[in-house]
Amino acid sequence: MLTDRDVQELVAGVLELDVADVGIDKSFYVDLEMDSLHKAEFIVALERACGAEFTPADAAEMDSVGDVMRLLHGRHRVP
Repeated sequence: MLTDRDVQELVAGVLELDVADVGIDKSFYVDLEMDSLHKAEFIVALERACGAEFTPADAAEMDSVGDVMRLLHGRHRVP
């Protein structure tokens, strides 16, 4: 099961940031300056980490760690 911290670490790794800079509700695009290539890299890392596949619609919903966690808990039934 992925935790908030795990997702923060994935984002930090992709964006080459300190994990402390990746807040739960910080926008990937606005606050963290993620671009579309970073987003694609993040989605691939997330899929590998949780063993699930995400549709383009799923990816479009992900704009913060909180969004990712809500999607994982809701659609992919992560406890």
